[in-house]
Amino acid sequence: MRSSLRTRLQLGLGAIAVAVALLSLAAVLALDRLGSAVSTILKENYASVVACEQMKEAIERQDSAVQFAASGREDIGRPMLESNRKAFDDAFARESGNITLPGEGERVAEIGSLYRAYRERSDEVMSLPAAARSEAYFRDLLPRFTRIKDGIHGVLRLNHEHMERADREGKRLAARTVTTALVVGVLAVLFALWFAWWFPRAIVRPLEGFTRAARSIGEGDFNGKVDEPQVEELAPLAEAFTRMLVRLRAYRESSLGELLAAKDLARSTLECLLDPVVVFDREGGVLLANEAAEQVFGLSTGSAEELRAAGVRAPEALALARDRVFATSEPVLPRSLSESMAWRSAEGERHYLVRAAPLRAAPGEKPSAIVLAQDVTRFHRIDELKSDMVATVSHQFKTPLTSLRMATHLLLEPRTGPLTASQLELVTTARDDTERLRAMVEDLLDVVRIEAEAGALHRAPIEPAVLLSEVVEAHRALAQEKGVRLEVEPGSPEGAVSLDAERIAIALANLVSNAVRHTPAGGRVALAAARDQSTLRVTVLDTGDGIDPADLPRIFERSVSLPGGSEGPPGHGLGLTIAREIAMQHGGEIQVTSQLGKGSVFTLVLPLDDA
Repeated sequence: MRSSLRTRLQLGLGAIAVAVALLSLAAVLALDRLGSAVSTILKENYASVVACEQMKEAIERQDSAVQFAASGREDIGRPMLESNRKAFDDAFARESGNITLPGEGERVAEIGSLYRAYRERSDEVMSLPAAARSEAYFRDLLPRFTRIKDGIHGVLRLNHEHMERADREGKRLAARTVTTALVVGVLAVLFALWFAWWFPRAIVRPLEGFTRAARSIGEGDFNGKVDEPQVEELAPLAEAFTRMLVRLRAYRESSLGELLAAKDLARSTLECLLDPVVVFDREGGVLLANEAAEQVFGLSTGSAEELRAAGVRAPEALALARDRVFATSEPVLPRSLSESMAWRSAEGERHYLVRAAPLRAAPGEKPSAIVLAQDVTRFHRIDELKSDMVATVSHQFKTPLTSLRMATHLLLEPRTGPLTASQLELVTTARDDTERLRAMVEDLLDVVRIEAEAGALHRAPIEPAVLLSEVVEAHRALAQEKGVRLEVEPGSPEGAVSLDAERIAIALANLVSNAVRHTPAGGRVALAAARDQSTLRVTVLDTGDGIDPADLPRIFERSVSLPGGSEGPPGHGLGLTIAREIAMQHGGEIQVTSQLGKGSVFTLVLPLDDA
């Protein structure tokens, strides 16, 4: 059964997108539930714990005030008693308005009843003669004070037990969430692997048939046939091959057919290609343009003078690729979708990746070059959708992350109130995890922004030494906190170079922060620069943990999460991805060498614009 390649691709990528969406939804829901659990603990228990502590302190100070009065120091005791009665009343009111646990209301009511009786009796004792106050205190007030403290301790224990149960429930929820995410992730990876295995086979099989047919034609066998492909987009190519075979068999019977066989074979093959293909000569004339090139770009065969007279011009990207081939005699091959050319036609905006290569010429013939514009509109739109999704999800994460970050920092402020050791550990861990999530979201947004502005470089002259010094100063505090020596090697080249200083600074910042994170205390991270006539090489070297040789080919991938430094958490890998993207936008690359236990060397190789 014949099916469309577009349909197959949409179904496969749609299934992968659904799996990613499910995984993201599960993560968002888990974060929301964990946030609700933390909020519940703070609302239901933390306020009660603080109020009880304040009541306990106030009743203890009242007891001390009565003792002062009993010992004859009413000038100290009475003001102290009045101020702490007010403090107790305020804390008791807050606790009464925050009854959230079974049995807590009865205990608070009992505390209130005991306190009212204690307060009345303390007034009576204070009114007794000085000699009788001490005996009345130990006989009546001290037992009442002890029962009130016991009641407050009971409410504290009740809230502490509930907080411990909520903590255990939160841990079970996190474990279930991790398990669910792992299951969904494994299923998504398995489906992606199956799709990666199946999709190329669906395309390669019919292409192998075309290859066998073309090989037979090249060997002079025109009696073969081309099987009907199961992919709709390749059906016109199969029909064109069949027509070509029929014509070639007819040409075989004449000497003219034999002379023109090679030329017609090439022309027929190019004509049935769905992507525009143009063959140029050195002067800019068009030797051959297939039907797609005529329909899309309006190009037709003719000399350079004829095309200028007719007002026909090749698109700028095709002309640049053609000129580069004639200048270097090397193929022009794009490295990513960001190098695609946008072209507006009656059908709307489409995107093409331009490839070019020199053609072999017989002695005495003029050199020529073939230029192919591959239609990648579909893939460009998929890439835009992916970037939009990443940007949207990252922006959505920023608001709750900001709230969580603010909450954790406020909890660690001294004026918020004292925390127990377990509470301090939990809040500190939450703060650190929130900071890591915030850094990851910022890196994701940087990736999307850099991809969206691909090619839009803002070059300006800058001294390499100045750039390195600025990067080092920006990371000085991080290095000192880690105990790592951060410095610039002497001998930076003099003279300004034309670069997008902001983006190169981002790339170097990612490399330096990565080096510092993977270098233990007492280690060293150094930046150096070297320049020749056409290239600037900026090196970031460290004496850190090094990289396993098996991981080197994957360290620039977005989805890779490599182990952290000797004291740091695992990294999410976006920093190296961003650095490589910036290097590629400058027409350069990042080279890396590493040895486990001895450190790594990252080299940013940047072709100079003036070269």
